[in-house]
Amino acid sequence: MVKMTRSKTFQAYLPSCHRTYSCIHCRAHLANHDELISKSFQGSQGRAYLFNSVVNVGCGPAEERVLLTGLHAVADIYCESCKTTLGWKYPSLSPVDSCL
Repeated sequence: MVKMTRSKTFQAYLPSCHRTYSCIHCRAHLANHDELISKSFQGSQGRAYLFNSVVNVGCGPAEERVLLTGLHAVADIYCESCKTTLGWKYPSLSPVDSCL
């Protein structure tokens, strides 16, 4: 008897030859290492990374939030596959600039 398992389907797969960042819970691809802008951001739960573009993420509504550098408009982003909150994005920047 062969047990059939359902594979996870993501919206986008990044090339396997590059270093990628993925969701800690479901391993969905999120960003290519080449899209990393900075590792010097600080989030409420520790270090945050700033990316130029990300894939397989959804976006919540924008809200004003007090960050270490003052009051900013941000929107939470989450994994499209498992709905885990990953970080935030600055809506005033391009739609893909995100901190994870």
